Amino acid sequence: MVSGWRLAGLAAILGLGIAGLALADGWRGSLAARRSGLGSDFLGSGALRPAVPPGRDVRASAGLRLLDQAAAACQAVSYSGEQALLWWGPGETSASVVDVWHQPGRVTLVRSADGAADQDPDGILGVSTQLLVLLESNYQVVYAGRGSAAGRPALVVAVRRPGGGLAARFWLDAATKLPLQRQLFSQGAHMVSQEAFISLQVGARAVAAMPAPARAPSAAPLHQASAMALRAQGWPLPSELPGNLALFAATETSSRSGPVINLSYSDGLAVISVFVQRGELGAPMPGWRQIGMDGQTVYSVNPDERSFAWSSGGFVYTVVADAPVATVGQVVAAMPNSAPRGFWERMAIGFRRLASWLNPLR
Repeated sequence: MVSGWRLAGLAAILGLGIAGLALADGWRGSLAARRSGLGSDFLGSGALRPAVPPGRDVRASAGLRLLDQAAAACQAVSYSGEQALLWWGPGETSASVVDVWHQPGRVTLVRSADGAADQDPDGILGVSTQLLVLLESNYQVVYAGRGSAAGRPALVVAVRRPGGGLAARFWLDAATKLPLQRQLFSQGAHMVSQEAFISLQVGARAVAAMPAPARAPSAAPLHQASAMALRAQGWPLPSELPGNLALFAATETSSRSGPVINLSYSDGLAVISVFVQRGELGAPMPGWRQIGMDGQTVYSVNPDERSFAWSSGGFVYTVVADAPVATVGQVVAAMPNSAPRGFWERMAIGFRRLASWLNPLR
């Protein structure tokens, strides 16, 4: 379960252009799409609250109940605070801080260092009922005891892989059940990221100074019938990706260069957004560099290697990942990639800023 805004703002993420147009004008709107729920045509109707299977041990039952309560608290509790994210990439560690506000009945606002307030529909630290369904399908969730975070007493929930390895830990506020801290671990038990509140205020006064959200492009839900029609036209829109990543949200945004499809995948912890648009990749702005990933040639903009772009077969792909590097490599390898020799030198000029988020989103 991953926060939809966590990918924002570690650096300005640049838009890849097609004939001078934006690759994905709907990127800011992707906050609403990243975790809009399992109630789409792709995965069935209704956002189900996870049930505890018969015979599950007490600690596992308690862990699921606590995360279920946390998902509800993310929507029902008014709060504001300052949140920090550390991410350990292949080459270096990155860090960022954002301000967040949430008022029940409204989306969560996340304000980055540049002052823009972006919208995140599902609360904080990625705890949502929708992703909890996927989490229960792929991991074991157990109550791990008491602790503290952000200066508040907390209940700790551990998420373990089928083989028993630690995948994540959550610290939930003992009073409200709001998520206070989350740690994500790789297969080798190395910490990938840590996201935590530095300060937190709860109640109506906490949202008295809540800013207005930034205006975002309109992104319409992409239903199954529309997806099937696009697939018939040759659009590569997979329903699942390696690593047990299931498609849980899809939107379509209109741009001057044609539709931009945003597909969001998750296993309950990792979240990967794939943007697909017709065209060819434009020339790179400073900061983009060519890298190899699982035998594929792609281009990356941020030092911790969580956003990638390439073009193949008449489509441009942008992958923004809130996931361990091994998972990202599997995803990139599974996507079409047929960049010809000399591709970098023949790129056409056309870049534009895609998003400037503080701190992936996700």
